[in-house]
Amino acid sequence: MIDADAIRSAFAALADEAPPPERIHASLAVRARRHRQRRLVLRLAGAGTVAAATGVAAAGVWRFTRPPESRFPVLYAGPGGGWLEVPLRFRPTWLPRGYGEGQRGVVVDGTQAPVVSRGWQTGDMSQGISLMVGWHSSLDPDRPNGPLTTIDVNGVSGRLVQVGDQTLGTFLTWQPPGQPQLLISVHTDDGADAQQNLAVRVARSLRPDPGVTSVGPRFGWLPLDLAAAPWRLAHGFAGTDWVQDVRMSGTGGRQLIISMGTSAEMRLANTFTSEPVRIRDWSGWQVPAMGQLFLVLPDGIEVSAQLDDGPGGEQVMPTLIRIIEEFEFGPWPDMSWIGGR
Repeated sequence: MIDADAIRSAFAALADEAPPPERIHASLAVRARRHRQRRLVLRLAGAGTVAAATGVAAAGVWRFTRPPESRFPVLYAGPGGGWLEVPLRFRPTWLPRGYGEGQRGVVVDGTQAPVVSRGWQTGDMSQGISLMVGWHSSLDPDRPNGPLTTIDVNGVSGRLVQVGDQTLGTFLTWQPPGQPQLLISVHTDDGADAQQNLAVRVARSLRPDPGVTSVGPRFGWLPLDLAAAPWRLAHGFAGTDWVQDVRMSGTGGRQLIISMGTSAEMRLANTFTSEPVRIRDWSGWQVPAMGQLFLVLPDGIEVSAQLDDGPGGEQVMPTLIRIIEEFEFGPWPDMSWIGGR
């Protein structure tokens, strides 16, 4: 299976080839991952978008939506948008002091997005609260199981589960009439009672959110074992860089990951096993033994991709190269919501 750390430790052969970061950030401005919530919580707002678009006139709004002590960076990525708009539907109206939004995720199945998730955290990513709206059968293996506690959430019966020995996680699930399933998860350094109280308070504070998030990337070609599989899109940040991931598992269980962004954490270190490769107008490196591919796009965005071995002795690199050749990256995401409440 894919080792995500291998990807993160992988992009340094491109360091000498990549344009200076100052130029990358300048062009991105013009064109205006802490995995503590298990695979269940997908990795990754309006006022922030207004602030980015209207500048000084919206500065007061921006300060209002960002906590005064916010340690979140202001990220420039792209204009946002894409081929699929996903309603956010709900947001908490109460969060602990110091929390800001740091992750967004979507499950895409065909032309539908049955699940959207959002994560709020402290600036150092040491604490995490997330909201998942909707459910999909591909998430069933990751559904938290354990002793249930019944909780009232604004007149609706909810189920609270706490799991984990070394690292405790609290999950509260309920479904208001006529609405999709909602799930609040809490991963903090607090004890079980404190986590439960936090989850319940956040859940009871949920109110409708008319905002949307967009899906920009799209697959053009996939091998048969991946072609009909749902996939997950996640937006987030690493330091002062934005990161966007697309992940999927095929019918046989093999995984495909495509990561995009400006993060220097994804630079290729094992250059002795890499080989130059050119795909379309992009230059980069491939590591056939690991099924890995690394590219720098003309605008400076770095791309990494990895594919597990396929069925029937399939040669992985030709398959992976064709996937990337026909992959539509779409517009780079609007990341102005980072750090918002």
